[in-house]
Amino acid sequence: MSDNAVNITVLLFGACREAAGTGELRCTLSSPATAADAWGALKQRIPALAQFERTALVAVNEEHAGLAHPVQDGDTVAIFPPVSGG
Repeated sequence: MSDNAVNITVLLFGACREAAGTGELRCTLSSPATAADAWGALKQRIPALAQFERTALVAVNEEHAGLAHPVQDGDTVAIFPPVSGG
């Protein structure tokens, strides 16, 4: 394993999970990495997720995060569509 590798777990929820056909994936990124890098890798791996790019919410280690948020080796990135309803 390279010192420049960032291994993360990606959790998918709601419609993102349905589009991917799974709720959990492992992803290896080059360091330094951000949530945007994780999103880009996911879109390459599962093109159906691209439809959620503008609306999906991201959390890193169970805390809301923007796409510029750095991710470290061992982090968990969660991606979910916004929830609506009343």
